[in-house]
Amino acid sequence: MHALIATDGSEVSLDAGRKAVELLRPTRITLLTVADTSIADDSGAGGFEGNLLTPEESDRARSAILDEGRDELDATVTAIGADPAIVERKLVEGASGQMIVHVAEEVGAEVVVVGSHGRGWFKRMVIGSVSEYVLHHSRCPVLVVRHDESAEPADTGS
Repeated sequence: MHALIATDGSEVSLDAGRKAVELLRPTRITLLTVADTSIADDSGAGGFEGNLLTPEESDRARSAILDEGRDELDATVTAIGADPAIVERKLVEGASGQMIVHVAEEVGAEVVVVGSHGRGWFKRMVIGSVSEYVLHHSRCPVLVVRHDESAEPADTGS
């Protein structure tokens, strides 16, 4: 089975990846991080004042975002406990939900795995939800893994 596992490096996505490996026992994994580099492309964002970032600052910001995405992929491979030999890492830029669906079709994934915070309907309506988007637009089955926040270590504030 070929599983596409979407990750952003958060505990929610790591938990989803671990559960997917445990439940599905995939023989091939495409591990996907979608980088939102739109903040680095602020052409015209300054309005009358002009751009907020110089082209050099914009390039540095984009590079930093992409570096973070590569780090997320590396950390996820280790955290989910999958055999690195069956894992292909993909880092793309764009809107998360749309890119997850697009890449799943592109690589021929048989299942898409996404994590969910399990927030209520009001927050989904107001801020949207990547897992909701993927669930409604993917052509292959989608495994949405609800994150158990009670299993996370307590924040000691230090």
